[in-house]
Amino acid sequence: MDLYPNKVVVGLTGGIASGKTTVSGLFEEQGWNAISTDKLVSDILKNDEFVIDAVKNRWEFKQGNIDKQKIAQIVFNNPAERSWLEDMLHPIVRKKWVSLIQQSSVHYHVVELPLLFEKKLSSYFSKTLSVFAPVKNQISRLTNRGLSVADASSRLSSQIPNQEKANLADFVILGNGSKEFLEIQVLSFIQKFKS
Repeated sequence: MDLYPNKVVVGLTGGIASGKTTVSGLFEEQGWNAISTDKLVSDILKNDEFVIDAVKNRWEFKQGNIDKQKIAQIVFNNPAERSWLEDMLHPIVRKKWVSLIQQSSVHYHVVELPLLFEKKLSSYFSKTLSVFAPVKNQISRLTNRGLSVADASSRLSSQIPNQEKANLADFVILGNGSKEFLEIQVLSFIQKFKS
């Protein structure tokens, strides 16, 4: 069954801090509809009362906004808690991005989905694209964002390795160079894909 008749939908993945968001932005600059599942999760954690109540009850958050940094500390240090959160959020998020694509009048779409292969979602896409960056680059980027090396490492270990994602993907983009280098690769991908 074709979920999106006459539309091209690319699943964009890669390890944390590999350059996915920059690549997604480059697709958007080329007229593609770019959907960030991380942004959808943020929206759900702010607006979905069922999810908000479940998270607050699970982790005893005080009234007010959910603390995403506290959630990250919990889930990246406890696989059972991460599974609980993912099992609740992922079906809601998937339903949202599928609906956004189906309702869109745009022909080309890219969905930035960090756990595309972990959640076995390849069948939702025309092609899959993985952004690859060496672990040392990822850790450097994460520590530049304020994480400790230990926190950066625990986040990396929560996903399948970049090399494995690259092996599973239809196409790979190297995410350890300049933005200009990323742009060249994205334009090359788009050209091949459209021809």
